[in-house]
Amino acid sequence: MLTEQMLERCTELSHAKLDLQPFDQAILAALLVRAEELHGEGVDEMDFCELDSHLQPWDQDSRPKKQLTELYDRVRIRVYGDFLLQPREKSEELPRTEPPCLRSMAWFEASSNARS
Repeated sequence: MLTEQMLERCTELSHAKLDLQPFDQAILAALLVRAEELHGEGVDEMDFCELDSHLQPWDQDSRPKKQLTELYDRVRIRVYGDFLLQPREKSEELPRTEPPCLRSMAWFEASSNARS
C-alpha cells in the first residue's frame, strides 16, 4: 500500500528524468520513503535485491547510473542484482550499491504487513 508520502515522492521522481516506467517509479518512491522511515527508527543501512534492470543503479555494462546511485546512497540502501549471495567481479566503475543480496525484502514485507 502506497502512503501519501510515497505518492508525493513518486511525483517528485517523475521530474528527475530517471527514465523509469510509472510502476518502477512507484516502487522506487516506496523504497526511498520506507528507508527514510526505518532510518528514523534506528536502522542504519539496508540491502535491496532488484532483478529489474530499470531499478538497478548500474547499466548492462556495469557502469553506474549516477542519479539512481545517488538516490540509493542518500538513504544508505545497498542494491544487489540477484539473490545468490555470491559477489560478482568488482570494477572500479561500479557504484557502492552493487550485486548480490538476500536480506532486503524482509524489512519491506514487514513494513507492508504492519500497515495492512
